[in-house]
Amino acid sequence: MVAAHATDVVVIRWPGESERLTELRRQHVPRLALVAPHAPAFQPSDPMEDWVRLPATNDDVRARAMTLIERAHKRQPDVPELDDGQILRYGPWWTSLAPTETRLLGALLVRFGGVVNRNDLARAGWPNGLPSRNSLDVQLGRIRRKLDGSGLTLRTVRSRGAMLVADTSA
Repeated sequence: MVAAHATDVVVIRWPGESERLTELRRQHVPRLALVAPHAPAFQPSDPMEDWVRLPATNDDVRARAMTLIERAHKRQPDVPELDDGQILRYGPWWTSLAPTETRLLGALLVRFGGVVNRNDLARAGWPNGLPSRNSLDVQLGRIRRKLDGSGLTLRTVRSRGAMLVADTSA
């Protein structure tokens, strides 16, 4: 997994790093493809992707990267808010939450866009201990359903935990 801040641009060689490009696209990381001299034309998949054919000057690469950084800043989502009344708000959208959902989302919002490990989620949701082995998964499933139409996505990060992110596929 690539750990990239919203203003980082990952530079890849194409077509040599096609698999890595696929993963970066899935993660919505800003990326700049350095296209091999005789490779076919590169087709950007979204505004967070650009390319330059090699050989390229450092100034050309830097200019393309700066453009991607500017685009990333413009697309930077507002952070959702959780109020005292157990209401999650994201722009004009809102939903009410049960107490356990509120505690879990509180932990996810502290690291909005980052991974929260399963142990930390379990402690946040159930300060006195997890009631059953699958309680966390059940609650995360309920939260996912409540987020439908919000512009937010709750992602599972295999063997690590979960992360709440803005849905950039819309």
